Amino acid sequence: MSETTRIKIKHEIGQYECLIGGELISNAAEHLKAIEAAGPIGIISNNTVNELYGTLLRDSLQAAGFVTRTILIPEGEAYKNLATVEQVMDALIAQGMERTGTIVTLGGGVTTDLGGFVAAILFRGIKLVHIPTTLLSMVDAAVGGKTGVNHKSGKNLIGSFYQPDLVLMDVHSLASLDERDRISGYAEMFKMGAVCDLDYFNFLTENMHELLASEPNDKLIQAISKSCELKAEVVEADEKEAGLRRILNFGHTLGHAIEAKLGYGKIRHGEAVILGMYGAGWLSNQAGDLPDAEWQVLADNLRHIPLKTPPGELDPAEIEAITHLDKKVAHSELHWVLLSKLGQHDIRSGIPTVMVRLAVEAINKAWQGREA
Repeated sequence: MSETTRIKIKHEIGQYECLIGGELISNAAEHLKAIEAAGPIGIISNNTVNELYGTLLRDSLQAAGFVTRTILIPEGEAYKNLATVEQVMDALIAQGMERTGTIVTLGGGVTTDLGGFVAAILFRGIKLVHIPTTLLSMVDAAVGGKTGVNHKSGKNLIGSFYQPDLVLMDVHSLASLDERDRISGYAEMFKMGAVCDLDYFNFLTENMHELLASEPNDKLIQAISKSCELKAEVVEADEKEAGLRRILNFGHTLGHAIEAKLGYGKIRHGEAVILGMYGAGWLSNQAGDLPDAEWQVLADNLRHIPLKTPPGELDPAEIEAITHLDKKVAHSELHWVLLSKLGQHDIRSGIPTVMVRLAVEAINKAWQGREA
């Protein structure tokens, strides 16, 4: 396996490094020392990930003299809420966390988003290190500085922008993922290629089976690195999502609505985004400028991703109604991220209700009768 890749990500008050490679969890202490992290170290994780990697991380930190505290949160998107945030902060404060301490998130997207939010608001902000252990969290939640939790009205409606001080992506942790989680992460990389870079899109589609393999490989490191580089370019240009950063939501408007409707336990985030990208691609072709031939390429490649849990029949009216709770609603108008060409984004508003419902119908038709 190739050597560790280092990506520098700039933001409005500084920069941080994202390291991608092997043996990063077992050598975490040397990387935390490099950013002058101080104790106590508050490790936020869940029971499954803690059993896999918690001891490895704590042994590294404690051998270097760090004092650690581990807070385990319940598993699942249903617990990504303010109640869990309060419980985590109660535990950290009770265990002696100080404003000079460091929060380390160890886990997937829920842990990364929630732990980042805790770091952003505890003592008005303390040092933060992300150690994502899923492909989805590596290419999505861990990079870019978005933190937050869900509200009963919608996903990620409560949160803040808070940049980490370091991100460690140990690809060996991906060997423990099941196929659905690997597919979910692949979907987010696919999104980056579709909206930003045609060459990367082609690389992903040509190497899909190798990228979805159970064992990490150099092509996967290459794909993760490129996805992070592309996201870094977007975030550096628009850290607070005032304009350009909206393109990272391609497929997410319908995807979040589908996720909310079907339930967070039934469908993974990335699986819902696959369906959402299909609907957004259909809109790009029918209500935008995406040429027929390029829409066909996009559609064929999305259908080729082995979605293990077909959505069943989606109610177009219900899904369309849920989209109005999306974060991208501004001045009572929903902004859609579409494509003008493969690798080129197009943000539009004023998409008629009937077109959105027809896009959901297109999703239904594309996956009708598909078996897991």
